[in-house]
Amino acid sequence: MIKSKGLVKMTRIHMTVFAALCCLLTVSTALATDKVYTLEDAYAGALGTSEFMKIAEEGVIQSDDRIDQAWSTLYPHLNLSSSFIRYNDTLPRNSTTNLFQPLEQVQTALVLTQTLYTGGRTLAALRTANKMREASRSDLSVAKQDIFIRVSEAYYGVLKAQKSVEISKRSLERMEHHKQVTEREASTRKTKANASALLRANTLVSQARISMIRAQDGIKVAREKLNLLTKLPVDAQIAEPHLLDQPTDKLDDLKALALKNRDDYAGSKLNSNIAEENVTIVRGSHYPQIYAEAGFTYLDSYPMTLMDATTYYGGLKLSMPLFEGGLMKAEVSEAKSKQRQAELATELLRRSIESDVHEAYINLQTVASVLETAKLQMEYAKTNFDAVEGMFGEGLVPSLSLIDAEQALNMAERELVNATYDQQVLILRLRKSIGKLGKEA
Repeated sequence: MIKSKGLVKMTRIHMTVFAALCCLLTVSTALATDKVYTLEDAYAGALGTSEFMKIAEEGVIQSDDRIDQAWSTLYPHLNLSSSFIRYNDTLPRNSTTNLFQPLEQVQTALVLTQTLYTGGRTLAALRTANKMREASRSDLSVAKQDIFIRVSEAYYGVLKAQKSVEISKRSLERMEHHKQVTEREASTRKTKANASALLRANTLVSQARISMIRAQDGIKVAREKLNLLTKLPVDAQIAEPHLLDQPTDKLDDLKALALKNRDDYAGSKLNSNIAEENVTIVRGSHYPQIYAEAGFTYLDSYPMTLMDATTYYGGLKLSMPLFEGGLMKAEVSEAKSKQRQAELATELLRRSIESDVHEAYINLQTVASVLETAKLQMEYAKTNFDAVEGMFGEGLVPSLSLIDAEQALNMAERELVNATYDQQVLILRLRKSIGKLGKEA
């Protein structure tokens, strides 16, 4: 009996522990499901999964390897070669002395070569490699900012879609309330005018439901776009970011900042410098080349020949092209043309950057004005709807007045939401156009 009571007690303890574990699991699952993601989380997710970022990162790795390759041309090169040869017969045949072809021969050579002069192309290649590394890092920063602006647009697109659903729901609720009032009026006084008003109310309710369905579909599309860029859950809850302040700098100051901070402009100037160094590299390849060389060779034959020996040597090697059929002139001319091409591309990019800043600045100024007007419009539309709704309930105005007020309020709400989020995106676009997006922290 005592044992059975003990078993019952142990069973109850186990059940209690199991229930507690289930509760903890449920709470942890709920917390994981209810996690709220911020715009910074979206940025981090995109940077960690974007193929564009990985491609740019591989470019940086390749540029580091190019520097190692450039340094390798400045270091001494040590080469070892060895061979074993077996012949079918000795030459001259049936001779025991003065052989120049034995039956077997082993040869080993160790050669040390040091570059002394290459017409300046070796150092130019090293400078080029360093500039290419800087350019690749500029490309990485540009890729990062491109991802930031795309993620920002998708993120605010989800917020805008959520607000659109809320607006559609409020509109549907107002139309359903209007329908209820119209039904009471039509049941009290059965006139043709009231019957027509009821039909109109039913139609408006249906239209409001269609608008809400489309808004719900829009939020699914917006979430899918955000998931594609960031790999965040499709049903992730996202936080409302703090409203960004509109820059107060003048347009000319913003253009100057852009030319100072834009990584693509810095990369373009580096490309011009690289093209200039390439002229030196091409020209230097046609100048005399001087190398220092030292080494030893070991030759062992069977039967022994007069050439068998271990030989040490050292000296200088000069290589100088005398006639190449105009190759140097053509290659140098091509390199100079590429240099001019790179300089023109840099100038074109400079003007394009100034145009981007100007466009972003004007668009931001425009949407700021629209936002101020939308706030006033929203205030007027809400006040007007409340007044018309009260008068309609007292029978002082027809249903058409209420419908007009509802449509004006619905439009004002949407204009305010669109202008609010468009302003935030345009502020980020302006920051990107001056090269400061993602560099504030």
